Amino acid sequence: MARASKSKKQSKESPKASGSDAESTKGKKPGIMAKLILPVVLGVTSFCTVYFLPRDTPIQTSETAEHVSKSSDTDAVPEILATSFVTLEPFTVSIKGRSRILRLGITLEVPEKNAEAVDAHNPKLRDAFMGYLSVLDMAYVEDAAFLVGLRVQLTRRAKFVLGANNIQNVLITDFMVR
Repeated sequence: MARASKSKKQSKESPKASGSDAESTKGKKPGIMAKLILPVVLGVTSFCTVYFLPRDTPIQTSETAEHVSKSSDTDAVPEILATSFVTLEPFTVSIKGRSRILRLGITLEVPEKNAEAVDAHNPKLRDAFMGYLSVLDMAYVEDAAFLVGLRVQLTRRAKFVLGANNIQNVLITDFMVR
């Protein structure tokens, strides 16, 4: 009987012993090795990222330097286009609903060689711009992003009339709503 009571005692204690092992592993803090591994792994990763991944610009060797110097002698430097500004007569448009009037000053930024072409196409430009301006609602004009959208729409119409390469930008110089 003493043996039976001893074995019951051991079986009752063994769950406690295994439970205490689980509790003791939960409360353990990482050792010095675990604290050192993370910084070492991060350092190796950073080093490899900086030194082994391909770069945006290739490393120049003596062969590539000779090739660049030879090609720069034969290739012409691209010409920088001179810009000219063409101011159109102010636009006066009644806004949809006809209760308000919009007065708009527009200047076109064009390559210098195409400045005369803008004068020849002035009636077509004014017609394209007026077609857009005449259908504007007052709610759209009062919007904070109106001028940005207006420039985009006018530039789109100017490129349609003059050609995409003949105009660089549409600038709004005067803007007044009465």
